[in-house]
Amino acid sequence: MEVSQPTESRTPVSEIDFWSDEVVSNPYPYYDQLRDLGPAVWLARHECWAIVRHKELREALLASEAFTSTAGIGMNAEANKNSEGVMIFSDDPDHARLRRVFNRPLLPGALNALKDRLTGLAEQRVDQLVAKGAFDAIPELAQFLPLTVVTDLVGLTDEGKANMLRWAGGLFDALGPEGHPRTLSGIEIAIEAFTYLHNLPREALDPQGWAAGLFRAADAGDLSHDEARKMMMDYTGPALDTTINGLGNALSLFARHPEQWDRLRSDPELKNRAIEEALRLESPVRAFGRRLTRDYDMDGGAHMHRGDWALMVYASGNRDERRYEDPEKFDIARDARDHVAFGYGMHLCAGMHLAKLEIRTMLDVLVRRVKRFHLVEEEMVMHNLIRGRDRLILNVDPA
Repeated sequence: MEVSQPTESRTPVSEIDFWSDEVVSNPYPYYDQLRDLGPAVWLARHECWAIVRHKELREALLASEAFTSTAGIGMNAEANKNSEGVMIFSDDPDHARLRRVFNRPLLPGALNALKDRLTGLAEQRVDQLVAKGAFDAIPELAQFLPLTVVTDLVGLTDEGKANMLRWAGGLFDALGPEGHPRTLSGIEIAIEAFTYLHNLPREALDPQGWAAGLFRAADAGDLSHDEARKMMMDYTGPALDTTINGLGNALSLFARHPEQWDRLRSDPELKNRAIEEALRLESPVRAFGRRLTRDYDMDGGAHMHRGDWALMVYASGNRDERRYEDPEKFDIARDARDHVAFGYGMHLCAGMHLAKLEIRTMLDVLVRRVKRFHLVEEEMVMHNLIRGRDRLILNVDPA
């Protein structure tokens, strides 16, 4: 990334390769090292800052006038340029205007109307899997509600529905560092997704779907038709990965900590805290980028310069021992509501409530149907920004 001044003035500094396979597969010891160095650390290999402590991360996320998303949230110029006009790549006042339209199908009334449908589908799927006794919890369970329900709600054509999950993964991978193999393959997939949406006739959309609603809002003058078309990407990309990996990560945690599953089954009222704790401990999104619009000083010695790039490392802040006692421990009674797994401030994930509803619905059914999870095998996703599992083979004891 291009920086504004000689990098020698940036301290503290680390040589950690944030996007290496070693760090991606097991990032937490490296996050510990970075937090020990300071609240923000200059990553010399990538010429950007990593903001890694909880308090300073939340403060930076609130300081959107200093840390802009309009210049891009990716760590390479091509992805940032290609994504201009997408809502997540904007700041207020444009962001607030676009978000008001985006949020309409995600308001409490709309989500309440989904509950019975989600519960019925979840009960049917869990019964099938418990009868099998062993299954891969990623494609067979974690992906089930998002791919069954959310793809229909967005209202794309069959081609769009069939490719949404692959496109979502590619769109996030495309935000990695310049020239990285995962970034390059992600950009190819992202271009495919943008091309599909750019050429998709409005009349091909499900008239009751979320995407069609963007164009109705444009007809009403709430946004431009060009903005409506670009905002379809906001529904296409983030709608799946956070839910799928949030649930998959939670199931892995419960399999590895059976005493916490016993605790949840004995006290189902803990399920909301359990969801927040799982999101804190295994955050689905590692980090997003920002560019500084002005100099910014942090207590602890980090002097950040106008024009610098910074990574908001959510997954590190969520394990900050300065905020959470025994942060490596999975404790479903912990009050972790101030985690930043879904961001914070202006860019708090707009789909957060839908993601939590889908995860909560599955857990509601699982606590009634499953006595114990047994971890057989798991394989981590090798991805620039996503933390999750490609495979999660579980055996289950029926309740």
